[in-house]
Amino acid sequence: MPPLSAVGISGLQAGEDVNFVSLLPTFSPEVIPATPGSYSLFFFLNQLTLNFKNTQLIVNEGYYCYCGSALGKGGLQRRILRHLDQIKKVYWHIDYLTPHARFLYLCFCETIISLECVFAKAINKLPNVKAPFPGFGSTDCTNKCISHLLYTPKMWNGEEIVKKLIRSINDHEK
Repeated sequence: MPPLSAVGISGLQAGEDVNFVSLLPTFSPEVIPATPGSYSLFFFLNQLTLNFKNTQLIVNEGYYCYCGSALGKGGLQRRILRHLDQIKKVYWHIDYLTPHARFLYLCFCETIISLECVFAKAINKLPNVKAPFPGFGSTDCTNKCISHLLYTPKMWNGEEIVKKLIRSINDHEK
């Protein structure tokens, strides 16, 4: 899929859109609404070692996806811009990785219900995708997801991801 600035892709039963935003080479924060929603943030990491919960964690070089929800004040815009900020206090698991990330894409859906588990499960079913660190980003998950952080050694295919998310949301709404 060629880089897109901001594209709504219709097809959701409830009249919602899955939006695909390229974060390369430039990015305009105005394309992300300050409304509640769920998202998948795609990024690249070089290999690194993190000190995480009194353990050294080796993070392999490759392509990662973090699935989350932003249902509170400031909605999607506030949460995503926080993730994209390189300097911040560590609050969530993902905050250990984002200072080292080269951000690629963002998929989001405006919704008042959390779809992060639906997104994570859908993306985890794509070829060559795995959960590199069980429990990462999903310690409070009531759906017992393995992880909300996913990894693949190959570049993400935006079109394939959006189609998978639309099908998963439609299936979830039935």
